[in-house]
Amino acid sequence: MRSAAQADLAKYERALNRFFQIPASQRKTRDREKILKVLGLENPQEFLSMHIPLWEVRVDELLDPSCTDMLPISISHSYVNWVRGAIRLMPDSARVKILSSKLRATGLKKAILQLLSRISADAPRDFEVTDVQLVEKVHKDTLLTVRDSGGKTYSLYLSRFGCLGEYIHGGLPGLVGLPVLPVVHHMTPQGEEILLKPKEEGVNIFLDDGVTASRILREWPWWVEGVARQDALGDCIGTVLRYGHYVATPGKKVIMIDNIELFHLDDTDVRIFEPIHDFLPRKVFPNDPNRREDLEGKMKAAYDKAYRDQMRIIVREWGEIERYLIQMRRHIRTYTGDVFEKVLANIKARVFGKR
Repeated sequence: MRSAAQADLAKYERALNRFFQIPASQRKTRDREKILKVLGLENPQEFLSMHIPLWEVRVDELLDPSCTDMLPISISHSYVNWVRGAIRLMPDSARVKILSSKLRATGLKKAILQLLSRISADAPRDFEVTDVQLVEKVHKDTLLTVRDSGGKTYSLYLSRFGCLGEYIHGGLPGLVGLPVLPVVHHMTPQGEEILLKPKEEGVNIFLDDGVTASRILREWPWWVEGVARQDALGDCIGTVLRYGHYVATPGKKVIMIDNIELFHLDDTDVRIFEPIHDFLPRKVFPNDPNRREDLEGKMKAAYDKAYRDQMRIIVREWGEIERYLIQMRRHIRTYTGDVFEKVLANIKARVFGKR
């Protein structure tokens, strides 16, 4: 099966090479129909006739093996859902071949192997893409499944938005004993910035339907502690928190996801945030104010205790934090557009002002 898929991919890549030898200005609709037929679309004429502005040009961008983008349109464009929907209508195998054809020229294969070495004890030397899905999230546009040579599968996000923020944040939690998902920041030879990260496992505390009242009452002690500890670090580096940032993992750890907004450290910065000790009691006892207030009090006490303890750890490990930030100074300057020394001073003031 695998050899058949490899042969199919090789056939497509040969056709793709011939297609991109045609200058863009000279490509015809029939040229695109041919390559889409090789890709596995039964009716390429229908696919190309969709009423989307510059659709044939966008198809070329999608197929381009030197570009990692599986969604060739700005996420803020009014037609983004149309383009995403059209690509979702492709056969699953077509999306797999499109992404697989991009692995070598973009350096994406090496970046994926680097991530796999961080999440797998076996550090696989090779893999194949088995599934590619487009997801409707600003900072996670492509979800891919890969299978290593041993048959183990991994679900990974490929992101092209907010990459630098997540990359900078990714090195901080581990310095202060907090769990974190590994990330790989990659710049392609063509100058594209991307971020790879494993799909999180567990329950999204603020968003998932599985967060029932009974589950909250059973799990809240370690949820609240985990969130408080992540909040302590987040307050020091100025993360912007919104619903959906906290994931409770099967290993009873709370991780922060999608940390794309950092260094909001000025008094005038808006940081949208509803404390967990307000949110959960209201969900458990929406119509019972007395029991809600009692639970709020218990959660707030547990939250404050864990927060203070984590702040002591952050203060103790400040030297390591500072060294890491100095190593990342070029990225921080690019990310903030501000003088690095000013950002560092603001972080230090947050750390030592919260003792």
